[in-house]
Order: sequence, then structure tokens, then C-alpha cells
Amino acid sequence: MLSRTADHLFWMARYMERADNAAQPRCAEGKTPRRASARAGFSA
Repeated sequence: MLSRTADHLFWMARYMERADNAAQPRCAEGKTPRRASARAGFSA
């Protein structure tokens, strides 16, 4: 059961990383780094 949970966490992290990387080019159009705008309280 522990290995199954670890496997699910691994794949969830992979999918989150892929989604994050896919979102970056769209965020770059606004010329504000996505992470900096998130810290400032702005949402895309």
C-alpha cells in the first residue's frame, strides 16, 4: 500500500510539473514572470 501511495504521488508531481511547464509560455506574454506575479497577489 505504501508503494502504491508513493507511485501516485510521483505521477501526480510529474503531471503538475508538466502543467507548470506548459503554462509558462503563456505567462511570458505578459512580460511579468509568473512566479513573481503570484507572489505579488496577481492571478493570470
